Amino acid sequence: MERSGTVDKALRVLSVLHQARAPLSLAELSRALSIPKPTTHRLLASLLEASLVEQQSDARYALGVGLVRLGLGALALEPVVRASQVELERAAHELGETFFLVKARGGRLVVLSKVEGTGMLRVAPDVGSEVPVEVTASGRLYMAFAPELLAGNPGASRVSATAVKRARSRGYDVNEAEWLPGLSVVAAPILSNGELLGCVTCAGPAVRLTGPRLKTAILAARGVAERVSRSLQGR
Repeated sequence: MERSGTVDKALRVLSVLHQARAPLSLAELSRALSIPKPTTHRLLASLLEASLVEQQSDARYALGVGLVRLGLGALALEPVVRASQVELERAAHELGETFFLVKARGGRLVVLSKVEGTGMLRVAPDVGSEVPVEVTASGRLYMAFAPELLAGNPGASRVSATAVKRARSRGYDVNEAEWLPGLSVVAAPILSNGELLGCVTCAGPAVRLTGPRLKTAILAARGVAERVSRSLQGR
């Protein structure tokens, strides 16, 4: 397949700005991209026109609001996102923990929605973040109910068959500090007519999400998943 060099470079500009987590000057972008300043400036001009990049008062560049519009537009096309948003918000408010929605996209697990709990758990992944298959509850549920959606994902082969069987038999799974230090995550599958449409997850500090509270989180995640499933089936 023929690739467009200009498009590739523009995408690299956006990637560098995203990874920097802070505005960058023209010179900093040029160095990071290893391309001349005039070329970088022309790329930025096109991205500025589309609002994909913004130039701040100090002449530094940052990601633009156009990306937000594109991202929200893409998410709006996902029925499971629309159906789950209110339920995630209600659960986060009632339990005080962070709830998010994970779905397989292009062989990867991606966070499509997130609602912070009252504890403001900042270590939980952001919307758009990739979730590793081999060390997460969502990964094991996908391997249990829809492994074909993770075909080609290198983490899929590292999930133990025993863990997958356990996740399928009990209808949920728990990740206790396996992925991020100090973070426990409960995941429940959203199943519609036997098809896995995503995972509802509840995340909280491992020291807090234990014992009776862990059981409450499991019930909450499963309840949200079941209600979303019924909504998607028109019930």
